[in-house]
Amino acid sequence: MSERKNYHQVRYGTAEGEIKFGHIHNDNEQSAVLLRNGRTWRHYISMDQTGKPHRKHGTICVSPGAFQVAAGDGYTDKEKGQPAIFMNAMKGDMVLRCPEGTLRIEAKNIEMIAKGPDGENGSVTINANEKFIVNAASIDISGKVSCKIFSEKTVEMIGRGICNIYGGLVDMADGATSVIGSKGGSTNEDQNKL
Repeated sequence: MSERKNYHQVRYGTAEGEIKFGHIHNDNEQSAVLLRNGRTWRHYISMDQTGKPHRKHGTICVSPGAFQVAAGDGYTDKEKGQPAIFMNAMKGDMVLRCPEGTLRIEAKNIEMIAKGPDGENGSVTINANEKFIVNAASIDISGKVSCKIFSEKTVEMIGRGICNIYGGLVDMADGATSVIGSKGGSTNEDQNKL
């Protein structure tokens, strides 16, 4: 791609900051409006006109310090149920990354809802390479089709007061069935033979 030129660039500014219209970035993409800190060039807001789909008509906010948003403090008691901060990715994904920090979500209540239009979508996936820890006064796990707990090593079920196990049909097999086999056999036993 040839070097982009814009003969209609306009700049207003002082030593403290600047606003530019039609600015050409170092990567040859054009900004409609660029607002920059004059003391720290990496501190800016850019409304871009060109680039790949995620860049064109996009807004870029870069701040070497913290990026802070506070909203909703002016709500009356009747308005408290309204969203104070609303972010809507109309198409495409939303990514939150902090590779050198901790992502912390704090709220009075937290809801995670996945709505898929078919059997391939509508999933919530959590991957942790170390631990997944849940602490609560009450934990309720319900699966309409199936519910499975699997471990390569140990599974412990402990009910210090009461441990209730119920099934319309309970099928249990231990490791010895892989050698001897139980009388009559079962699908569960066949699936878990080593």
